[in-house]
Amino acid sequence: RHRRSSSSSSSVVMAPSPPPPITAAATPSEGAGSGCCGRSGSGSGSGPGEDRSLRRARDRPSLILTETAFHDAAVAATDAHDDSAHDVDPDRALEDDERMVKIAATFLGSACPEFLTALKGGEGDDDGDGEKEYAKSARDRLIKVGRNVSTTMRMVRRRSSLLLSSSAESLDELGAGGANGNNGGIGGGKIMPKEEIDAAMSLLALECETLTGILTGEETRKVPKVRFGKTELQMPVVTLGCMRFQQAWNRPGDKVQIKSMDQVADDCQENLVEILRYAISNGVTHIETAKGYGSSELQLGFALKRVFEEGLCDRSDLIIQTKSGVTAGMTVDGFRDQILKQLADLQLDYVDLFSVHGLNSDEMLTWLFDHPNGPDHNLIDAVRSLKAEGKIRHVGFSTHGCASMIQRAIKTDAFEYVNLHHHFVGSYTASGDSCPANEEGSCANCDGAGPLEGNLSNVRLAKDKDMGVFVISPYDKGGRVYTPSNKLRELTLPDMEPMTYGSLWIWQHHLHDSKGAPLHTMTVGAARPSDLDQPIAASFLLSDDERAEETSRRREAVSGRLERAVVDAVGENFALSWHWGLPNGERSKYGTQWGNIVWMHNVIKAYGLLEFAKERYNPIKGSAKVWDVKKSREENKKGIGWWGWCPGTAYDPKLAEEGEGGWYEEDLKDCPKENREKIMEAARFVHEWCGGGGGEKDRKEKKQVPLDWQTSYDMRPWTAFPERG
Repeated sequence: RHRRSSSSSSSVVMAPSPPPPITAAATPSEGAGSGCCGRSGSGSGSGPGEDRSLRRARDRPSLILTETAFHDAAVAATDAHDDSAHDVDPDRALEDDERMVKIAATFLGSACPEFLTALKGGEGDDDGDGEKEYAKSARDRLIKVGRNVSTTMRMVRRRSSLLLSSSAESLDELGAGGANGNNGGIGGGKIMPKEEIDAAMSLLALECETLTGILTGEETRKVPKVRFGKTELQMPVVTLGCMRFQQAWNRPGDKVQIKSMDQVADDCQENLVEILRYAISNGVTHIETAKGYGSSELQLGFALKRVFEEGLCDRSDLIIQTKSGVTAGMTVDGFRDQILKQLADLQLDYVDLFSVHGLNSDEMLTWLFDHPNGPDHNLIDAVRSLKAEGKIRHVGFSTHGCASMIQRAIKTDAFEYVNLHHHFVGSYTASGDSCPANEEGSCANCDGAGPLEGNLSNVRLAKDKDMGVFVISPYDKGGRVYTPSNKLRELTLPDMEPMTYGSLWIWQHHLHDSKGAPLHTMTVGAARPSDLDQPIAASFLLSDDERAEETSRRREAVSGRLERAVVDAVGENFALSWHWGLPNGERSKYGTQWGNIVWMHNVIKAYGLLEFAKERYNPIKGSAKVWDVKKSREENKKGIGWWGWCPGTAYDPKLAEEGEGGWYEEDLKDCPKENREKIMEAARFVHEWCGGGGGEKDRKEKKQVPLDWQTSYDMRPWTAFPERG
């Protein structure tokens, strides 16, 4: 760990590598203690390159007893608190927060006692039993640790029990039915050997050790920064997203409408301020909000004023971004006044970044650049005038749109950066979109194997334009990795947890993309301070040049396993070509979001992401219910208020009743012939698993979810304020 000492630390820039270069916020001081990633210093007693687990075992006699010390600590923690009694109903066990706190405390007592000391660090009161009552943030962190330990051991016990009670020779044999979606399946996968469990628990202990340094103030590293394209801003690779900590969404029809600070609960505002302090103190200096985030701008304005007055930072130390959307009836003056109102709510003279929010359709592009009422009505002029006045420094756009529309927006050359979805699991609503082809059958950014899928072509185009690229929602829309499936977690372990992998996949995109296209930052919608723990700790891997090669090797190993999982699940040819010729809602005759539906099938089969797919399928299922086949697509779209954000409709079994493809045959005419039946099978599969109505009959006939597809853990200790209604 980079420890504070009497000598000063200087900020250095790492040697240039494929873009973006990483800026390390601090370097280890002379005489500093032993580093958490294999660094050594005077007085540490460890030689250069000594394995960290050996150092830990030497320094802690309780861990010398076995080569699988962290495994044994996890077993002891779960056994001590009778965690196995909840194997029958793991969901209820995870809701037992008191048990999770006790499991965490027992585990950490052996694995990372200094973290327990840091969490207690003067917080809370004795509860009368000689035990410390933890304050809220400390308790949140213990719940997360307890859930990690508990679910790891529970999964092992359940797999072992299932295998012992069957005649199968392996869990792959036992779970064959479940992987194919039959009711009787238990789930495939493996029983993790002690060494792999030990490695997984070691990752947790190492993360806790890093967090110890952060909480005690001994950690000097900050989140690394990169050049944010042509804006020339030095952008932290972690962005604080401000859509999960506000009091209310202020959506039409909501009972709670927050219009002034006297309506905001004290605990909500204090939580927001604590998030802001924690983020800024650790180098998360990019703050991103929007008009559409309810009371976020209002509350953030008062919170920013407070941290400025406290002297935590100056305005110039922060990169503040807000966003606002455009509508059909909006005027240039109206758009300008709306943005000025946002600045007033934020209590700022200017914003560093302004985004046109939800630029999701060609119609919106028209309102901005080619208004039907004439050039004097082009809404982009409002933004340009405010930029000329210095109230906006840089202009970009955020989008949930289809890949081809995003490409057209980038090609206007009106924007310096883009907020979009591009994750290891896919591109959210753009998943399944094939990039626009030229006469040779592919776009300039393709690799030659066929048209690219999702937003990869747009990320490469942004590189060509030297635009900043901001990745939206890596932990939620990027696979709900804060609550991963058992299978996804098994695929990423023992190298790293899913959240760490999802982060590194983004930050090292320029290394694994054949065109070297960078992704500069990603947003973390923090509902509580501890939500920032994992991304901050993961980001330190980027500035640890001594372990850079190992970090990349681990990330590549996980990527290889994930790629093989897709091929094993759907076949090599389909894994490559499933999206070729496949329309999404904007081109389908009935608005069917084919690309998203087949993508959902693939991530369920390959990664076990059933709950993620259900969440993605639900809005398009709602759209299908109101779609009228007698109306045109445009007429139907106008009647679906959320179309721009969640475009398309779900699969409708009634439209597939006739012949091979039924009424859907026209939609699939451009797909490879060998893929068409597989596409229909995928759609039926997704509708079967994700399209249930949720009524009493559905509950009685509920399928037995394969163990691989079940949720491993949930890193949200409590319900976020705006979700409480």
